[in-house]
Amino acid sequence: MKKLIFSALFATALFVSSCGKDDDNGGGSTSLTGDWYTHTMYNYSGINGKDMSWAAPNNCSKRSYRSFSDTQIKHEWYHLEGSECKYTPIYYNYTLSNGEINVTVANNSPNGTKGQKLDPVKYEMKGKELILRFTNNLGLQETNVLHKKGEDYSYLAPLVGYWKLTKIEAGGTTYPAGTPACFTGYIIASSIGFSLYYTLPANITQCQAGKVESYDYVKEGDKYYNVSNGQKVPLPFSFSNNNQTLTLSLGGTTMFFQKQ
Repeated sequence: MKKLIFSALFATALFVSSCGKDDDNGGGSTSLTGDWYTHTMYNYSGINGKDMSWAAPNNCSKRSYRSFSDTQIKHEWYHLEGSECKYTPIYYNYTLSNGEINVTVANNSPNGTKGQKLDPVKYEMKGKELILRFTNNLGLQETNVLHKKGEDYSYLAPLVGYWKLTKIEAGGTTYPAGTPACFTGYIIASSIGFSLYYTLPANITQCQAGKVESYDYVKEGDKYYNVSNGQKVPLPFSFSNNNQTLTLSLGGTTMFFQKQ
């Protein structure tokens, strides 16, 4: 089984990392003002802390949102501190200039150093999504893809979301995920990139260290491509069950994922 699974996962050498974009825009951009929640993020919070990867907010972070008015951003921030979900709201005055949000901690902010000017945040409106690129509080680069409360995001590509590995079929045999327990995998996908996480058995009693591989992609019609140096490499994705099942077929091996 190990050999067959490895042949599938490491055939991801097909996936050459580079910048990409989705061809769907949801009918145009939406206003910046309103409440925005983090849908996916790209940072160093992967399974080994060393690789950049796409991640979904945890149950604590899901309570956070950024509320934009014409002149102020109220970051209603919840973050995990130990085992506790800590609420530390910070309010900023802001201006927009050349694709950047210039922020200063507001005088009415419950936390933070009032009047402190922070590094500019690069922003992009992509369809109805707000994409922020900034240096986080750990001094690391981060990208957040935000969704606005009340907006319809059903226009996004079927790939976008969280997918859990259910089984692998190889050589006429089916290997259910979780058998052995360390045989797991999932995909987290935004509209601009995705990460494949997986853990494989080293033998019948031991697990290998978890792995993560991240890619940017373009979608053209119903086809997905990874692009590099002006070339497009097809991504062998297919969808079924009303886009709730994702299959990834590589070299005679097929991986099955269920949308969560």
